Amino acid sequence: MPVYPLPVSGGPPGVCCHGGVAANISPQKRFLYRLPVGLYRIGLGRLLGRRFLCLEHLGRTSGLTRRTVLEVIAHDGGKPVVPVAFGAATDWYRNLLARPSARITWGGVAGPVTAQVLDEAEAAVVLVRYVADHRWAARGLDRLVGLGLVDDPAAAARNLPLIRLATT
Repeated sequence: MPVYPLPVSGGPPGVCCHGGVAANISPQKRFLYRLPVGLYRIGLGRLLGRRFLCLEHLGRTSGLTRRTVLEVIAHDGGKPVVPVAFGAATDWYRNLLARPSARITWGGVAGPVTAQVLDEAEAAVVLVRYVADHRWAARGLDRLVGLGLVDDPAAAARNLPLIRLATT
């Protein structure tokens, strides 16, 4: 699975703190999705290479630090670009819209970033390149988002937000 956008929650397993995307995920899948966060917490995130990053952001209402592991689908001038695979209601995405400043650990290096939502034209270019360069991974992401990413990446850009994480 390419994206792990489940927020840290004090609630029962599989239930997101705001009743969001994670609400219908089984405890077994939630455990698997959260494993990469554990790798980053114990300092082993570099094992995932530069294909994934750990995003640390602040909850928009709680102000608490949240961690999410995301697939990096492009390196735009050395700045990682990540998809919002589970849609605009995803907590980490809503948190970044409220507070664009965050921190990432990527390829063993940590630092502050500012989140920037790519416009549709930029997103289309990134997705076309991603599908061309990573056909199998694109198919996996397409199964997750169901937007016809592999068949028409430019059209998928209309409904799949992409975030560039620029160093500050």
